[in-house]
Amino acid sequence: MRQRVKVHQYPLYISLICLLIVSIFFFLEKMNNTRLQKRLTALDTIVAPYYDKEVFSPPPFIKYRNTDVKPVKIPIIMYHYVEYVKDAKDIIRKKLSISPFLFEQHLRTLKDAHYETYFVKDIPQILDGTIDYSTHSAILSFDDGYQDFYTDVFPLLKKYNMRATLYIITNYIGKKGFLDEGQIRQLIDSDLVEIGSHTQDHVYLKISPKDYATKQIQESKKTLEKTFGIKVKTFAYPYGAFNEVAIDTVKQTGYTAAVSVIPGQMQSKDNLFFLSRIRPELFTPQSMIRVIEEMNK
Repeated sequence: MRQRVKVHQYPLYISLICLLIVSIFFFLEKMNNTRLQKRLTALDTIVAPYYDKEVFSPPPFIKYRNTDVKPVKIPIIMYHYVEYVKDAKDIIRKKLSISPFLFEQHLRTLKDAHYETYFVKDIPQILDGTIDYSTHSAILSFDDGYQDFYTDVFPLLKKYNMRATLYIITNYIGKKGFLDEGQIRQLIDSDLVEIGSHTQDHVYLKISPKDYATKQIQESKKTLEKTFGIKVKTFAYPYGAFNEVAIDTVKQTGYTAAVSVIPGQMQSKDNLFFLSRIRPELFTPQSMIRVIEEMNK
């Protein structure tokens, strides 16, 4: 005969089932966050440099115009993680990270050299001559919207009274390791941080179907503006990868400028939608000013 489950055993079975469901949920969530992190770091350091070296060169489809406005030296430094990497085996994350100590040395070096910081959204007006700008100026930019921007970068920006532009992946807001809405609101309220778009899902726009790329570029801007009540004026191409369609979409969406990963610091109206940036590993705090001043002479 089959044994019947006794009534008093039901709570035990229900508890076990609930525990199993919760365990599965946390396992899947952890896997999702792990994949999310790996996707961002692995492609940025492996795919871009080796598979698509064109991201480091001006696009061949661009026709440069002869304008009366001369290029202006505007160094845009490109950061990702600012943290102490706990996993010594995580080579990819280590490659994209600098320590909070080293980042503070960068800020102190700029401050001691009397450098002023600007936002990326200021560049069109700098080129038009409506914003005063000197060669003793720089822009700090941060990609992806990691939580360490709030915990490690933001306190230092306040300490040295410096500004930065932060590019947010909208569908990652609130995910593990990324900024949440409350933190982003505090950054905006400080007036030290410009919020820019980095698409919805950090997609490789250069090979994305047009409709999908358009959605990623447009909806990320709409989400940020609606959620935080701000105007989003600048855009960063994930992995630095873009094509003519992506540039045209960025322009049509209402962005006024966009940043690439093309090395350099000479900015003009010709490259306003693929502005050059400098990776921080190109210099030490001691050589930072010299590198900035000598590059693109």
